[in-house]
Amino acid sequence: MNRASERTKENLHFVDYRLNMLVGYALAISKVDFFVNEGVRTQEKQKEYYRLGTTKIDGVRNKSQHQLGKAIDIYYVGWKKGAEDERKWKELIDTFRLTGMKLGIKLNFGYDWGWDKPHIELDEEE
Repeated sequence: MNRASERTKENLHFVDYRLNMLVGYALAISKVDFFVNEGVRTQEKQKEYYRLGTTKIDGVRNKSQHQLGKAIDIYYVGWKKGAEDERKWKELIDTFRLTGMKLGIKLNFGYDWGWDKPHIELDEEE
């Protein structure tokens, strides 16, 4: 069983309680250890990511799910930019899919979009 790191705990502050439950359950059952890299995002941070082209939401006219506390970014322990392990990503995302199903939480995955693997958000209907 994996345990929440201090970084993960800190990054879950002010995030929707359903995502907190999701992370806790996923940590308990995941074969791939992971951490929450980002939860709630400030408007300034969102604008910075928009300027860098890493998000399509400007954070001013449109709020991101991160700004609303409805999204998290996760990474598996040992992840390195440019040397990603697709098997670990798939296994980790599948664990979150299963966890969401078991908890009755509808989710959207950046992994499915093909360009934002770490992103997990509550479905807009939630």
